[in-house]
Amino acid sequence: MLSFRKYACILMSLLSLVACSSGEKDLSDKSPAGAKIAAEYFYELLSKGETRSYVDNMSEASEMDSCKYTQFVDLLEQFLLEEQQLRGGILSAEAVREKAVEDTVSMVFLNVQFGDSTHEEIMLPIVYSRGRWWIR
Repeated sequence: MLSFRKYACILMSLLSLVACSSGEKDLSDKSPAGAKIAAEYFYELLSKGETRSYVDNMSEASEMDSCKYTQFVDLLEQFLLEEQQLRGGILSAEAVREKAVEDTVSMVFLNVQFGDSTHEEIMLPIVYSRGRWWIR
């Protein structure tokens, strides 16, 4: 018979496996490593053209009216189109360092690789709020 502790451990492992296999990232880890994972995930959304998902992960997304939300989505789509034409699109982004500005705000520096083999370091401000990381 399984003890409660063993049962809970197995259940948590299974839940983690399901979350990882579905492509979802754990955005609840408040550590510097968690901030890096969150920033990489946000830029991954952009690289896949998932502009609505990117905007949904902005800290103020729930407060936006539909017009402002649509404007953000349109601006991101225009940005991605320009990046595609200029540099072959965004291939990947790797977090190279993180700097905590406040207890709940971090600046994550990402090395972004483009389709034309160029790289650029960008900074993505993120904020920990409501139990997870958000784009600031």
